Amino acid sequence: MFQERKKKISVFDIIINIIIILLAILVIYWFIKLIFGGSPGLDEFNFAIIILLGGFLIKLYREMGEVKVSIKHSFINIKEDISLLKTDMNSIKGDINLIKKKLKV
Repeated sequence: MFQERKKKISVFDIIINIIIILLAILVIYWFIKLIFGGSPGLDEFNFAIIILLGGFLIKLYREMGEVKVSIKHSFINIKEDISLLKTDMNSIKGDINLIKKKLKV
């Protein structure tokens, strides 16, 4: 009844993860250089942080969309399961009525 679904990793997810990791490394490197009076200006550092946050938001938005789709499919499965339960209950009621009739006779 309950099947665990494994998440398939797409090429887009891999690319986004690589970009986020590379930008995080770049931001950390620039932050260290900026602390010790290195070359990246504050503008470049702020731009890298904005791009990094944008990457996180894109990844989060994509994952939320996948969650919405899986919830939609789950509710469809639940509706089917409920209709199967109703048919099973009706057949059980019919069997019980048949048993009652045979016991009275």
